[in-house]
Amino acid sequence: MDPTGLTSRVTRYFWPSVCLVFFVLYLVCNTYNVAAPPRSRRTKHHQGEYQAYVAPAAATAAGRITERNRVNFTSGVKEVWRDNIVYPKVDITYFPPLDPSLCPSMKEDIEIAPADSMPLIALASFPRSGNTWSRSLIQIATGYSTGSVHWETERNLPRVREWFKAGVEDFMLRKGVCVKSHFYGPEHVPIFEDGAILLLRNPYYSLASEFLRFHSKQLNDTEDVIVSMMKNEDERWTRNYLPTYDKWKNTALSWITRCKRLMIVFYEDLERNTVYELTRMVAFLGQPIQPMRIQCAVHSYASMKGRMNHTSQMNFDPYTPGLHELLDGYIDEVNRTLIRKQAMPLPTYKKYYQET
Repeated sequence: MDPTGLTSRVTRYFWPSVCLVFFVLYLVCNTYNVAAPPRSRRTKHHQGEYQAYVAPAAATAAGRITERNRVNFTSGVKEVWRDNIVYPKVDITYFPPLDPSLCPSMKEDIEIAPADSMPLIALASFPRSGNTWSRSLIQIATGYSTGSVHWETERNLPRVREWFKAGVEDFMLRKGVCVKSHFYGPEHVPIFEDGAILLLRNPYYSLASEFLRFHSKQLNDTEDVIVSMMKNEDERWTRNYLPTYDKWKNTALSWITRCKRLMIVFYEDLERNTVYELTRMVAFLGQPIQPMRIQCAVHSYASMKGRMNHTSQMNFDPYTPGLHELLDGYIDEVNRTLIRKQAMPLPTYKKYYQET
């Protein structure tokens, strides 16, 4: 064989072969991310990163519902969609027992994500519905800090500077794993292009709790004075506060109807089954499910449940019959909106204080 011809043939095929090998390695590494540890991966959720599943025929009979089953590739969790409302399907039965000795370090290693590395997902609610508690849980469960649309008014608060560190900067920098919001306007909701988690709490409790908070923190009224206002049907409670009732309804309806990717968390479910609901939120945010971090979050901040119960000392119903009628109508309106989307309806809400 001619040595010159052999050398020519080897040279002709060698470099294309080398290039092909490197190209295959590139594809493998980028597909499975084998080189990057979990905490260093890019966490941003990209629209369309879902694998569609065919819903059961019984659930998709002509015109009945618009259910879609998808997999969020970022978290690896299957999502069931009812119109624009998302239900992550998670399994916590495999979670190992909690090791409390690991929890202190998990409270200390919360990171602010690099700019433009996080999805823009709201954690929306009416005040006194569990937003602060949920942010604390999410931070430990994911290892990332949370932001706030109210950052300009909150950034000098000691609690924010010490704990919600991504909340001291513009939320549009995308440094927070989610973004606190008490806003609900038609221009505000679409800003959150990657979706929102909506926290809904029994308005009989959240409205009374917000009234107490506002008058005690903003107006420096004593608790006895505030409770007396409510008990004696003071107009500051029965008339001047009515726009806040509208705000509870409008917060719920605006996010339910305007957000293109929405997960609803009922506060009562979060209080009753915190590990499960927190796992669902972590999955929705596109973060990896880390069982020990989730359990440590619940272990560390179970005590914050009591923070919601500002009205525990009230042994009477502060709502007049007229206020009951108004609020029940708002609850029914929100519930009908959910039912039209064939989403889970609201829980059966207690009418505040009921003698036993």
